[in-house]
Amino acid sequence: MDTITWDRNRFLKTLLACIVIASFLLWAIYQLLMQAKLGLPVECFCMAQVCVVLLIAPYLAAYAVHTGFLSTHSDLLSARSTVSLLGLSSISSGWQLLRMLLISQVPLLCWVFLSTAIAFFVTNTPFTKILQMLIILAVYNVSAAAVGVWGTQVFKDALFGTECAYLLWCVLIGGAFLLVPVDRYIGNIQPIIPLPLHLNPLVAVWYIFGMDPFHTPLLYDLTPIPSYLYAYTPWYIVGFWQLLIGSCCFLAAWRISNTYRRVL
Repeated sequence: MDTITWDRNRFLKTLLACIVIASFLLWAIYQLLMQAKLGLPVECFCMAQVCVVLLIAPYLAAYAVHTGFLSTHSDLLSARSTVSLLGLSSISSGWQLLRMLLISQVPLLCWVFLSTAIAFFVTNTPFTKILQMLIILAVYNVSAAAVGVWGTQVFKDALFGTECAYLLWCVLIGGAFLLVPVDRYIGNIQPIIPLPLHLNPLVAVWYIFGMDPFHTPLLYDLTPIPSYLYAYTPWYIVGFWQLLIGSCCFLAAWRISNTYRRVL
């Protein structure tokens, strides 16, 4: 009974902290996007949601896996999970890793549902677009968490694992700007343009709301993409690529955890 109560109290504290931090980050990023005039209020709100998920999800997963698998945490729960993990088979340890990943994301998923529901009732956004945003945010949540788990397994540290995930998102989101030096040496980058559009997680939001931020004054001169003919990738294709990235990272983390078990 005491363990159940302690787990419930820890979950409620984590949920409250996640809602407060995520809401503050949402407000800050939303203000920056509105000042940059990258879209309408609801569009900037949804882009800010994506950024918040990509920031928080890797850390929640990295911290959960690090304390459950690698660290010598003092609480009884972590000790039991570590001992039980070492005695599990390869398949069982994979399910244990996946279970820990999913449970760590419950507070953030609650925030995603709450913030999206508020956006639906406050704005006149069609329900179809809200549903698409919920699906894409849930996919990003799991994918970003898997990247955080992989980084933690590689660096054996939650902070470095989270930073590794941040680096990946910076590369994927900034892929359009990385084409600037390529455009200087290649006469036609038209065949390369679909790559950053497929892998950029913000493109899903742009497609859902019919946005074209590359033609805004802020981004027009920062990337050569507006000078070419292009079409934004459908949101479900972007979600598929993000899910594929997350799956590959999870399988790699699973393999590393099995190697770690054999060494011990």
